[in-house]
Amino acid sequence: MTSLDWNLVGVVGGKQVRHPLGGGVHLVGRADDATLKLAEPSVSRRHAEIIVEGAGVRVRDLGSHNGTKLNAAAVDGNPVPVRPGDVLEFAHVSFRVEAGRAGSATDMGLTMLNESHSLVPSAELSWDEFRTGHGSKQDKRSQLFRVLAEAGDLLTAVRTPAELFDPILDLVEAALGPERTFLMLRESAGDEPQVVAARVPGERSTDSLALSRTMMDQVLSEKKSFLTSDPLNDPGGGMMSMISLGIRSAIAVPLFDNEEVIGLLYADDTRAGKRFERDELAACTMLANVIAVALTRARLHALEEEKRRQDAELQAAGDILDGIIPAELPACPGYEAFARIQPCFEVGGDLYDAHLMADGRYVFLVGDVSGKGMGAALLVSHILSVARFMIEEGWEPLAMIHRLNREIFRITDFLRFATLFVGYLTPATGRIEYVNAGHNPPLVLRRDGRVDTCPATGMPVGVLDEAVYRSGELVLEPGDMISLFSDGIPETQRIDDEDEFGDERFQEFLLGQRNGELEGVFGRIQEELAAYREDAPVGDDITLLLLRRAAVEESPA
Repeated sequence: MTSLDWNLVGVVGGKQVRHPLGGGVHLVGRADDATLKLAEPSVSRRHAEIIVEGAGVRVRDLGSHNGTKLNAAAVDGNPVPVRPGDVLEFAHVSFRVEAGRAGSATDMGLTMLNESHSLVPSAELSWDEFRTGHGSKQDKRSQLFRVLAEAGDLLTAVRTPAELFDPILDLVEAALGPERTFLMLRESAGDEPQVVAARVPGERSTDSLALSRTMMDQVLSEKKSFLTSDPLNDPGGGMMSMISLGIRSAIAVPLFDNEEVIGLLYADDTRAGKRFERDELAACTMLANVIAVALTRARLHALEEEKRRQDAELQAAGDILDGIIPAELPACPGYEAFARIQPCFEVGGDLYDAHLMADGRYVFLVGDVSGKGMGAALLVSHILSVARFMIEEGWEPLAMIHRLNREIFRITDFLRFATLFVGYLTPATGRIEYVNAGHNPPLVLRRDGRVDTCPATGMPVGVLDEAVYRSGELVLEPGDMISLFSDGIPETQRIDDEDEFGDERFQEFLLGQRNGELEGVFGRIQEELAAYREDAPVGDDITLLLLRRAAVEESPA
């Protein structure tokens, strides 16, 4: 038996077809150069190869989307032998391998395969008729119906928008058989649609897409489908761009997801005798609706996945910051110390820290990084890591701030910076040497009711490479308390009200609390701010660090 005796018999497009297998390699797929061209959406462009050598036949898959099977077993990229009577499946298209010569008494030319591979009677369509599309109008309508049925698969699988592009172009190609197909999407309502995927033959170019404004307005604004089979005499006008490109027929339909038009599908053809018809326009319009719903679902799913990913990252960042920022401040002999942060979001941009140095000095700091989220969290982590290293190495406040400024400037852009207050307390004397890098001036509440401040001694760190800073000094007497805070406290606002909680109101609050238990002070300021903003959301992180020197008990007279 020679290689010419091999045939594939199956059903394509509702009709039985017979494909003779001559010697050599037969490409199976939707590509124009395919030997066995299958215009079915489920079939890949270069789906599989059938290799005929002498009296032997082998088949191998070419990495198709929906796979190749031999007698229901999956075929990979390694060629496997094929024998008479075997059933080959290319995606959803099945063929039986026959060994009789075409037209002989032993062939099965009057039968076709259904999905379960049983044999049922059928009329026969020649392979040439199928490939050139010279079937009846009823055949074309059947093909359009099958394409619409296939489109339902777009709604069942969870995919990203980009993963839908090729299947969408496959469906349009199966429905219309156009020369060029373009999928165009809007980023948001009102935007001009941009080409996100295209199917164009080698001799034509995606650069030659020139849609008339008349057609674009009709499709996008009026949600109307567009069909022209004679641009030169189209009564709507505005077709000169198509005429100049030699386009003989074109279809454009809105991608309407039942709420808005998210883009359009466009197909055209320059071949003589090629004319899109109204049945094709109607089918393409319905197809576009399914595609639009599928794309919108995919977009929403992608957004949900991105939000879940970001939430997980923020939760991880929050857990890391919880481990970096101390829950309790180290003890300082003769002083009470307390600090807390109430973050605005999952991850805040405020920070605080405190350390007892080897020489007995107590270093404390509070800062506020610009921005929120992961970027702010990373900068908080970096500032604390560098600051702790320098404190442990015995750096003095001015040198530490200068180094931090250069480091933050080096690793960030001009939008990232941090305000920072650093104080070095000598416990025995109450003397504090500090540097205030653009932070809210801390309030020093004196035992006698006076209030002092620690104004800025330089700009925020990270703004300029060679910023100038100076140090300041104050003394905490017995019974005095210093309060370091972030701007989330004084800048708390109500809804539709430009008035803020303000420094004066906060100062009055602290004066009333200066002798109270420190942890309770933070809880009460949270209550005060919540009552002030009423229904307004928390607009910024709230941070408070309190350091109070123990009062000297007076001796009895």
